[in-house]
Amino acid sequence: MSQTLDLAGRPLFFPPSLATDDAGVILARPLDELAPFVGAVAPNQLLPFIRRLINGTAKRRRQERWSAVNRQRLLLARLCIDRMLDEGSYTQPTENEAH
Repeated sequence: MSQTLDLAGRPLFFPPSLATDDAGVILARPLDELAPFVGAVAPNQLLPFIRRLINGTAKRRRQERWSAVNRQRLLLARLCIDRMLDEGSYTQPTENEAH
């Protein structure tokens, strides 16, 4: 599971469930749940969360039971990157700009 914080500082987990099918493959979440999930992530947590998603995918890339979740982790990371680009949250003001 990859963990981050929501806008209120509460923990968010992806995938939120480790439910499996009969073959033991972890079930992916419905795709329509990904965009609202990204919207709930605190802006200052987007980059660390992207890193966790990618690292989690890399760790489990050879484990068939994680295949559907790994694909969704990468899609979720892409949505997080898109959000950062849309919001311009990929830069932080320098000390001179902050004053």
